[in-house]
Amino acid sequence: MLRAVLIYTAGRIAIFAVLLALLWAVDLGSFPGILFALLLSMPASYFLLGKQRADVAAAIIDRRETRARLRARLRGGSESTSDGASDGTCGGRSDGTSDGKADREQGAEQ
Repeated sequence: MLRAVLIYTAGRIAIFAVLLALLWAVDLGSFPGILFALLLSMPASYFLLGKQRADVAAAIIDRRETRARLRARLRGGSESTSDGASDGTCGGRSDGTSDGKADREQGAEQ
């Protein structure tokens, strides 16, 4: 993941530097040139770095899935975390507290 982020960040910085150099070449230097280069680099990097942005997004998703699988393994649950049954709460809420329904049903049986 770090490699994808570094490539994307380097691309954004390079686009900004090229635009800043072009603006200084046309004698629009100093603070207005920096601001204008910054504003122009945003949409330029959106269109020019689409593949790198997708690589970063894929790396983030992969890392998130890997961490979820690791947490499931550490909990001793199943590999799948999509059904909510493997969250270790036995039908309760995700914060570990009961929703009260099971408690009411148990009280009615006694």
